[in-house]
Amino acid sequence: MVNPDMHSLIEIFSQLSPADEELLVSLPYRAGLYVSHADVTGGWDAQESEIQSLTGILREYSNDFCKTEFSQKVLMDCLAARAKWPVWSQGIDNVPADMDRVVTLLLRMMSEKELSGFCDVLTDVALAVAMAFREGGGAGENRPIVQDILTRLGGILSEKDPLDHINISESERAALKKLARAMRYSKL
Repeated sequence: MVNPDMHSLIEIFSQLSPADEELLVSLPYRAGLYVSHADVTGGWDAQESEIQSLTGILREYSNDFCKTEFSQKVLMDCLAARAKWPVWSQGIDNVPADMDRVVTLLLRMMSEKELSGFCDVLTDVALAVAMAFREGGGAGENRPIVQDILTRLGGILSEKDPLDHINISESERAALKKLARAMRYSKL
């Protein structure tokens, strides 16, 4: 049964101001960048590898049709707005507050299940970026494909701390948890 209080995809986007829509569409890119910037121990090589991987990760996720229509549209719009990425790279420290703002807006317009699916996508993108350059493994190490990351994430979500067994730095782990709190996301 459809909740009559929830809005269609077109209605959601039509109710957002242009600034809020741009903020929403920027979140997949900015969430990945936020986690990438959280750890500079691998130096510029690690950060450059993570940023290069971000484009591929977003492309992979946008081609995965197992997501909600809403998540799919946000990812596709994010990729289509690649020319804005340099501007979106500014103010990365504001990403948790921006996520909180967007989640607050979306809570009024969509079901908790659909919002949770969108938060899953943002978390998966951020986690995939953190794993793009394995801490201690270096740039030459084979990187897992996004599906491998999702499989591992899904397999460990039932554990006490799902990030315990993932090879990421403590600062990336803290950044992921900060994003999760901002989204009111209980899976991390």
